[in-house]
Amino acid sequence: MSFVKKLVVLAFAASTLSVFGASTLKQEYKELKATTNKKINVLDKKLEKMGHKVSKMSGKAKVQMKNQYDELVEMKNELKVRLADAGEATEDSWDNFKDKVEDYADNLESRVDEAIN
Repeated sequence: MSFVKKLVVLAFAASTLSVFGASTLKQEYKELKATTNKKINVLDKKLEKMGHKVSKMSGKAKVQMKNQYDELVEMKNELKVRLADAGEATEDSWDNFKDKVEDYADNLESRVDEAIN
């Protein structure tokens, strides 16, 4: 096989792997997005429950719970931003982005659960 043919075959193989990697990355992001959006929907319901709880409180306890509620809502919005940012990840940075989104979502859910119980 001539050098040019080898080069063409090698270039084709490299581009095929790159397309496959990008396709896999898109699928993994799609799965992360679906999972995280389900978690966000659950968080919305829990935060709604917390909001009702806050509305029935009074005094210093209400102020503290309202501040905590506001912080958790802000964290939920940050989760949405992190999820969107993960969609821009490269193959090299994907695992890092994915782990950070999952960890942040889990931490947020734990904090919400602690606040409403």
